[in-house]
Amino acid sequence: MAIASVCLTLLLYSANSIVLGVLGRTGIFAFAVCMNLLQIYNLFLAGVCRTIQSLGAIQVGKGDNEAFRLVLRKSFSFITAAMILICIIVWVDPNVISCLFGANDPAILAESNHALRIFSLSFIPFCYIYVIMIVYKLYAHHRMALFISFALSLTVIPVLWLVSKFVPSLLWYSYLIAYIIEIAAILVLHHVMHAKFELTPSPKNTNTR
Repeated sequence: MAIASVCLTLLLYSANSIVLGVLGRTGIFAFAVCMNLLQIYNLFLAGVCRTIQSLGAIQVGKGDNEAFRLVLRKSFSFITAAMILICIIVWVDPNVISCLFGANDPAILAESNHALRIFSLSFIPFCYIYVIMIVYKLYAHHRMALFISFALSLTVIPVLWLVSKFVPSLLWYSYLIAYIIEIAAILVLHHVMHAKFELTPSPKNTNTR
């Protein structure tokens, strides 16, 4: 998680430079509003991550597959419902969020509303990938977790740069494209590394049974 946070900081610095160079002040304002939208997602994401790390870690220590899977099902159900709710609110009336951060110029409102709708979808795979990173770590798939912690942010930078150079009109879609690429890479690596989501029962529990 620490590595993911450091990489996210690098991403924000790079994205600020690229967006400012391509879309100017209007674009950088819209991007800032979208990053504040991410903080709303993070309210729910942080809670889910703490739940998995605390309650989930207890079940991992016990080697209890069923209990751990129950924690994961509840966590994913909660984060899914929260993300759907946020997306609906953003798509129905993005003006509310744009105006909340001081957007009043028609051009800025139009750009911010367009960006917000796209980013509200882009943050969905981001949240899932982030949670899956923790799940891999708890299942002791350390290489997969490490790969995701770097890829989560660093994949976006080259995609942003390429889109800004060749299709600048689709710049706001860069995050969504990058996260789709990451999901594909995770699925491929999961298959190649033969990773399994199974816990090994602790010796204490095995003897008890």
